[in-house]
Amino acid sequence: MRRPRLHIPLILLQILTALMVLPPHVRGQHVSSAGFDGEKALIESEMEAYRLRRPADVAADENYDVSYYRIELRISTAPVMLYGRVTFKVRPVIDNLTSIRIDFTDSLAVDSIVAGPTPLAYTRTSDMITVTLDRPYMSGEELTFQVGYHGVPVWNGFGGGGLSFTPTATVPWVWSLSQPYGAKDWWPCKDGLRDKADSVDVVVTCDSSWLVGSNGRLAGVVNNGDGTSTTTWEERYPIATYLISIAVADYEQFSNWWHYSPTDSMEVLNYVTPAHLAQAMAALPRTVDMLGIFSDMFGMYPFVDEKYGHCDFQWGGAMEHQTMTSTTTYAENTIAHELAHQWFGDMITCGSWADLWLNEGFATYCAGLYLEKMYGGLSLWNYMTPRLSAAKTASGTLYVEDTLDVGNLFAGSRVYYKGASVLHMLRHVLGDSVFFASMYAYANDPGLKYGTAVTPDFRGACETVSGRDLGWFFDQWVYGESYPSYSYGWKAEPTMTGYRVDLRVVQTTGSSNPPLFTMPVDIRVAGAGWDTLFVVVDSLGTQDFVFNTLLPPTSVMFDSGRWLLRDLDSTSYILLGVPDDGGTVPETPFLLENFPNPFNPVTTITYGVPVRSRVELTVRTVLGSEVGRLFVGVREPGSYEVSWDASGRASGMYILQMTVEPAEPAGSFPGRISKKMLYIR
Repeated sequence: MRRPRLHIPLILLQILTALMVLPPHVRGQHVSSAGFDGEKALIESEMEAYRLRRPADVAADENYDVSYYRIELRISTAPVMLYGRVTFKVRPVIDNLTSIRIDFTDSLAVDSIVAGPTPLAYTRTSDMITVTLDRPYMSGEELTFQVGYHGVPVWNGFGGGGLSFTPTATVPWVWSLSQPYGAKDWWPCKDGLRDKADSVDVVVTCDSSWLVGSNGRLAGVVNNGDGTSTTTWEERYPIATYLISIAVADYEQFSNWWHYSPTDSMEVLNYVTPAHLAQAMAALPRTVDMLGIFSDMFGMYPFVDEKYGHCDFQWGGAMEHQTMTSTTTYAENTIAHELAHQWFGDMITCGSWADLWLNEGFATYCAGLYLEKMYGGLSLWNYMTPRLSAAKTASGTLYVEDTLDVGNLFAGSRVYYKGASVLHMLRHVLGDSVFFASMYAYANDPGLKYGTAVTPDFRGACETVSGRDLGWFFDQWVYGESYPSYSYGWKAEPTMTGYRVDLRVVQTTGSSNPPLFTMPVDIRVAGAGWDTLFVVVDSLGTQDFVFNTLLPPTSVMFDSGRWLLRDLDSTSYILLGVPDDGGTVPETPFLLENFPNPFNPVTTITYGVPVRSRVELTVRTVLGSEVGRLFVGVREPGSYEVSWDASGRASGMYILQMTVEPAEPAGSFPGRISKKMLYIR
């Protein structure tokens, strides 16, 4: 299916920009960082599974446009056998079309190809079928034909793709996985991205005691009177071939309902194995909150006239099959990730696998946006911190040029975590109102909605809303490699009206693409009882900035909001009272308030001493019991950073205590400094 490219009028985008500021919404605190290791393991399992797929061999030509598939399957498990018949409705896009090519595995036997009562001649080469039509067809003329086939689907190793016949504890379990190139392993199709079918019917005949999950709306289940039943699902929204799925087992079924207006609701239908029922019933109802949050951000759930739901399967993670995600986990982050795909991946599908970050990077960041909206801003900080760190291990550009290496295509650090990090940084570049208006405009562009998009389409939406040229940002973060490493130093000097702060930033990348990054950077300048945020644009190998403050600063924090994908040398402080020779001598011991505060579960503490001193830095309960020893020993004059991870501790107030004793004569200064820290989980 091809759709014309239209654009939202500028006045609507200006209105959206004004409306799309996300208000704070705190409903408790979520420990999202604890789920990162589990999510990372799932992505790594998926990546390893994808690595086993054979390279892409998509043969179907572009001389025709698919409007409809009817996929009829009869499933036997004793013995294992698949009988299928697929009806194609297509329209040529050229005149005098006499043959077409379709994608289909050579491991399944073709029984017949017919157009009505007329048999059609065909030839097979590897995973391609060339069908000779019964006559020449003109552009736009509808052609209907059917392919009948049977055989035992070949599962090309775990995660290899196609249709899997695997047992549960009690009965057989049949489920599909087609991303990225596996649809043709179990049904004949045009296995590409840009030609979505306008509609699909999936009709499955199997043991009558089993449930069949699939895309769209359940049209009916007919008992055939011979121990089998036939289940029909109707998908009436455009759909890419890799998003068509089935899952068949002795599922238990339960539903939740999303009330998206005072008078309307949509079913959230869940098919889970009996062993997982209690766990699923406890975890999956939160999908209702997610539907509301994402619909507020990006527009109404795209398939609201049909359903959303989940279906257990046996792969290494989860898969965003349109209207019914297949999953092995009910973890909150993963469920949010897969639901976000219904907008970014299913409704708008990446137009090439090289642009996969438009699916996976978006869904990864959207899971963080859900947490932020549901539990507060600190949840996003906790969610993004480990993902920013993981993104630094990415190899190559975010735009994946080699799409035949499927394991690399689905590399978590590259496509998922760097993709999410790029959106996080773009949010900082644009500001919240413009960023969310851009996301909304992208999701609701009539030329993209229910179609496909590539990176320039998303860039265009952002540029239209913001009125800014963002080529510099996309060139360095999507088509460039690596990330910046910063070191910085500063000094403060009294002036007639306050203090002058000189900041020097040194940047390296270890890459020629780009040799340097241009980015806005938050600089937090703080002193006793005050702080001020400055934003600078760093773009040079060495760059100097000047700030003016009324009061004496005691610290400067680089990228204080933790927006950037970067390395940072945080030991290169030059503190108040710096002599011209570059020494580091603060005038008095200091202990800054931890950042962030409140925190969950990790926070950063900055402290310093003016002379060589014995320092003891501890964390205590409000009753005085020590629960953390951050440093005990001798410190040379200077400033230091340390982190405290409160995982496993009870929520509440803690006391950060610094005891200082000069290791050599140095006059008198405070021997003990304390700060309050609030841990919320």
